[in-house]
Amino acid sequence: MKKLKVLGVVCCLYFSNGNVFAQQSSELLQELTVHDAFQSALSLSPEVKSAQDRIQALVYRRQAADSITAQPATLEGGYRSDSLHNNQGLREVTLGVSAPVWNWSERQFTQNVRDAEIQEAKVQLEQTRLDIADQVRQLVWDLEAAQAEVELAKIRVSSMQVLAANINKLVKAGELPEADSMQARVLIAEGEIDLGRAVSVLEVSKANYFKTIGLTVKSEERFLPENKSIPESVDLESHPTIKLSQAKLGLIQAQKKLTGTQSRPNTEVGIALISDRAAFSGGQEKSFVLTTRIPLGSSSEHKSRVLDIEAIVTAANMQLVNTQRTLAYRSKVAKDELELFSRLRLASVAQANLSQKLYELNRKAFELGETDFASLIRLERAAAEANKLSRKASIQYAKKVSDYRQVMGLLP
Repeated sequence: MKKLKVLGVVCCLYFSNGNVFAQQSSELLQELTVHDAFQSALSLSPEVKSAQDRIQALVYRRQAADSITAQPATLEGGYRSDSLHNNQGLREVTLGVSAPVWNWSERQFTQNVRDAEIQEAKVQLEQTRLDIADQVRQLVWDLEAAQAEVELAKIRVSSMQVLAANINKLVKAGELPEADSMQARVLIAEGEIDLGRAVSVLEVSKANYFKTIGLTVKSEERFLPENKSIPESVDLESHPTIKLSQAKLGLIQAQKKLTGTQSRPNTEVGIALISDRAAFSGGQEKSFVLTTRIPLGSSSEHKSRVLDIEAIVTAANMQLVNTQRTLAYRSKVAKDELELFSRLRLASVAQANLSQKLYELNRKAFELGETDFASLIRLERAAAEANKLSRKASIQYAKKVSDYRQVMGLLP
């Protein structure tokens, strides 16, 4: 009976060791936020930088659409002489300017297209930021899960080492059989294998996190879950994905109207000043010339371009409808998953508590000689697994909160 009481104390110390270690670790934890990681990722993103430069380029294109002419004016010049022939004094100098002029309503529709391009680029930047938020959220919770695996594995190995040391003492004293010591060493080996695998996964997660976000996370740092105050349904008017589809549709519709005015190339108008002299004895004569060039164009080619862009408009309309339907479905699925994982989190906590209580009951039975050490260890494994599942469920629930916010188009 004495050895059983000693072993009971050892087992109590073994299981309480993990709880004390976890409690001490939680007191030393430093809190991080998904928002901080998101801001760091934005500062490193080449997509965000290039999008900002593209918007500035489109602003300059919009300014060009305010020009009086369809294209910049062209300066023309010419010089004619007979000095290399009979050299009778013929001299002629021509200096002129020409530029294509807008077709009817083309300037206004071009300005509308440029405005639509700027709007589409700005919404595209919003979508890019949302895509980066999705990457950050995945990396954050993958890293958090990997850290939890390592922490739990370390706790179990440490506890098993304490247990094995005390079991060895009892075996040497003849209180327990050698098989129990071997069983304890098997548990240590299992724990070390699990720890090695967990560390390997953690290193990969840290590398992926650093590559995208540019920050390192220490073992004592943990991420806070995002705010759960989320609207019940997705706002299709303000969601970046919907806004991007609408902006693309608006741009294509503006291009369609512009194409309607471009049935032929732009008419070119020019003015020129000519100064000429017929011979050495002649005087200088000056004349003013007004020129125009009117391309005839092709009605078939113009009709083809109109039909092409009408097809693109139809496809963009269907894409918008499909995006709205898909987003509404995804938001419902994400909400259902959030509620499901909320229940799973509570169930996993209850399972962990029940597994711990079951172990305690069997430990008492072991002290009374009603069960063997192998059965006790089997229940220990079940309790450790339940504790791991409980920790995972908490992290998965936090990830589902982030997923729901992502579907709703909300940034961290």
